[in-house]
Amino acid sequence: MPFAIVAEFPLGVYRGHGGDRERDPLPSPARLHAALLNAAGAGARAEADRTTLRPCARDRAALTWLEEHAPDALAVPRTATNDLGVIAYRAEGFFAKWAPKVRQDRLDGTALGGPVAWIWDDEPPAEVGQTLVALCPEVSHLGTADSPVILRCGEATRTHRLDRGASLFSGGGIDLEVPRAGRTSALAAAHAIAVGAVPTVARDGPVANESAVVAAVELRSLARMRYVPVEVPPPAAPWPTVVVLPVDDDLAPGQRLAWCVALHRALVSRIGDGAPSLVTGSYDPGVPRPANRLAIQYVSSAIPAAPTVGTAGAFVLLVPADADPVDLAILDRAVRGLREVRIGEGRAIALDHELVVVDGDAFWAPVPDGQVRSWVTDPAAIPDSRPLRGRAWTLGDAALLSVGLVWRDDLGPVGPRSTWYPRLIEAVTDRGARVLEAHKLHSPDARRYVHHVAPEIAVQPYRVALGLGTLAGARTIVAIGQSRHLGGGLLTPVDLPGTWSDRR
Repeated sequence: MPFAIVAEFPLGVYRGHGGDRERDPLPSPARLHAALLNAAGAGARAEADRTTLRPCARDRAALTWLEEHAPDALAVPRTATNDLGVIAYRAEGFFAKWAPKVRQDRLDGTALGGPVAWIWDDEPPAEVGQTLVALCPEVSHLGTADSPVILRCGEATRTHRLDRGASLFSGGGIDLEVPRAGRTSALAAAHAIAVGAVPTVARDGPVANESAVVAAVELRSLARMRYVPVEVPPPAAPWPTVVVLPVDDDLAPGQRLAWCVALHRALVSRIGDGAPSLVTGSYDPGVPRPANRLAIQYVSSAIPAAPTVGTAGAFVLLVPADADPVDLAILDRAVRGLREVRIGEGRAIALDHELVVVDGDAFWAPVPDGQVRSWVTDPAAIPDSRPLRGRAWTLGDAALLSVGLVWRDDLGPVGPRSTWYPRLIEAVTDRGARVLEAHKLHSPDARRYVHHVAPEIAVQPYRVALGLGTLAGARTIVAIGQSRHLGGGLLTPVDLPGTWSDRR
């Protein structure tokens, strides 16, 4: 069974520096080992050794086990680096006529979106595990003294795994220092040298020229190991089946919703009484609503990554994974018998081409070599909810919430809006979803982008460019927002040179 040591930072910030005084972005296994050694040698569990304290035998055995077993995995939260060049000036020591020396320190650190954890695939021996459980609460901080921590043993979800075969030339991942055999003894010896002999009373008084004692950083019995991201398979496509109806009419962005609504009405009309909820979107009281139902979108052939969709474009019917087979049979008969879509008198689009069925995970063309794919709403998206009270709310938050609502069945249980919506945003962000740009779409007729919306929600069309992280593959067709089921919020691919690390 996996075993983990979890570090929670109450201030949400980790501050630490290496031997070269450079910022330490994450607490390493070596720093964890050093913190536990300090707790063992200076805390309530330490033993008296003449004029000083030392770790007891059980604690040394646990520290030796850490030397021999590097963590097999890490749990690394979302991070943000604070490196603004702010300087703190600290009075330190004396020089000549009691004038204090002033030291400069950079106030930098790493903001953490959650706990950090070190994970082992197998539990340590019982006595070692009990010792680590007892030692963890004795640790007051990791890194600098103003980086307090709460350590505990428990469980954690791994985000990075140890790559034992990594070399200097293999890219990706996080390089961290880990303790090796003899690290505990090396640190203890370095500490003894730094402390030195206990001075006599006569030699312990102040002098005219004092400096702070800064011990040299002990570098013996250390190794660097690489932890690489764990590959998380994306959840199932929200619409795994796509029915493509090619047409010869190029629809302007402001016309697409109206034509998708017209196609929807035509399907409902052909089915007649008893049309399934999959098509109508209307559910009886008490019947739980699925995250997604039948969606109707228009795809223009002008999109470079679009499949062959006729001379101008195509209507696409997006069918959710949990559709009932009986409902699908009804929908199939309605689609195959439909010959045109009409709006009023004299405005019709012919459906003369043979329909094509495509895998929703392989709808768009593959990403060209050397490029990275992001997504842009076409033509616009509508927020699924009004802003939450008591917290800052942006279009980016609205977009991430809409992404979460598409995959809500995979991201945890439904709850009250005030807590569930932030959890969805956090869940999709943890899966790598990122908003690259978002802006309002100023239109004299915002209703062109949504057919029906709840009365309490303001109709605010917007465009957003985003990445979906591990939520979807590079070829998956997705739509977001209030109008995703009828002509709005379609995410169309944009391929640009570079890598995600260049654009984050």
